Order: sequence, then C-alpha cells, then structure tokens
Amino acid sequence: MLVLSSVCLAQEADEIIPPTENIFAGLDMLASDVKPAAPVSSTAATVKTVEPSRAQTGAAVSTAVATLTAQTSAAAALAVETLHVYSQDELIALIEQDAHLKRVLKEECQLSADIEARAKVLMLPSYQYLWADMLLTGTCTKRDPVLGVEFLSDSANQGFPPALQKLANLYFAGRFVQQDNRQAAILMHEAAALGYVSARIGWVAMLNHGLGSPLDYEEAYSWLHHSVIADNKQHAEASRLLRQLAAKMPANVVDRAKRTQLD
Repeated sequence: MLVLSSVCLAQEADEIIPPTENIFAGLDMLASDVKPAAPVSSTAATVKTVEPSRAQTGAAVSTAVATLTAQTSAAAALAVETLHVYSQDELIALIEQDAHLKRVLKEECQLSADIEARAKVLMLPSYQYLWADMLLTGTCTKRDPVLGVEFLSDSANQGFPPALQKLANLYFAGRFVQQDNRQAAILMHEAAALGYVSARIGWVAMLNHGLGSPLDYEEAYSWLHHSVIADNKQHAEASRLLRQLAAKMPANVVDRAKRTQLD
C-alpha cells in the first residue's frame, strides 16, 4: 500500500510541476514577443536652446543704446544747468566791475539761497556784500534796506574794501542812513589805505569836496598817483582828480608825493 501511494504521488507531482525545459521554452517565447524599446535620442533628450534671431538681437541692442544715450544726455543737460557758486576771486572781480547783480539776474536768481547762506552762515565778507546789495536793490529777493545796511556793515567790519567804500558813499549821500561826512571820510580813508583803487579815487574826490584834512593831501595824492589803473575811463578820472588836489598843495609837496610811494 505504501509503495502504491508513493507512485501515485510522484505521478501527480509530475503533472503539477512542468519539466524545466518547458519553463525555459516559455520564457523564450515571451522574450520573442517583447519588442525592444527604441533608443532615446540624445538630441531629443537635450533641451533645445532657442537663439534669438538677428532682428531681435539688433532691436535689443538699439534699445540699450537709446536708453544709455538718453541717460547720458540727461546727465549732460543736468551738468549744464547746474550752477556753481562763485569763488572768492570770481566774486570780487564781479564786484570790482560792478557786474555782480547783473550776474545774479543773468542766472535767473537760481543762486539766491546759496548766496544768502554764505552771507548768513559762513559770514564770508564778499557774500555779505553781495547779499547786502541784493537786499538794498530788491534783486532776486524782497527789498529790505535795514537788513541790507546790516549785512553791508558786517562786511565792512571784516575789512572788505568794497563794503567800506559803499558804506562811505551811503553816509556821504545820506542814503538809507543819516548823512555823516565824518563817518564817510573815515570809511573811505580805511578802504583807500587797504589799496583799493576805486576807494583811493573816492578818497581824493572827498578831499577835493572839503572832507578830511589838508594833512591828508600828500598821502592821498601819493596813493592814487602810484596806483596802476587798467580801465581807461577810471584812469582819466583819477588824473582829473589828482590835478584838482595838486592845486590845493604846495608844488614841493606834490613833487615829494610823486617821488615817494606812501603805502
């Protein structure tokens, strides 16, 4: 009985588990049915870079150039329109030529705030003079003679010759201040002593009008006689005034004043 059972089990096992060669034959059939995948193209797998056309590149360059040109032009225009405050030498030259107010007006009053700041805060005598004249005449600011004389006096107190001379003329004429020949003579003499040619001319003119003292004649004559005057009109005026003053002096004193430079 046991032998029979073993034989039967072996037969059943042969039916359930197929032979090995049958298994491999089946795999071969499956393999033959599977088609190999197409190889992936390296070109297709690579992301294609889209290059701009020549027209697009040209347009971009043109736009960049136009933008840069516009910025450069704007910067250049700003540089042209930007006004710089005057240097001390430049302003003094304008004042001596009596062109300072014309210059301020020519620049359409754009520097008024800067001029005021340099007069008030920095207390520069040349700018105090300019700001004073602007206040006295109402140039690019509200006319204010009281404040104008104050700034003119501040400039004169710092020994600025044009301010000394202008203040002297105001006292001599009695304009904005009470007429005072003595104060006018003191201020004009001080400006002349500093070598300011215009004040030396003014000082001789005052002496010819009876201000000052005869003791001042020789010194005043020597100052103006030895001054170098480039302007022809001013030179002619100085010569005329010197002739008038010489008529009030002894001849030997005039000769001595011509020979000796009393600076």
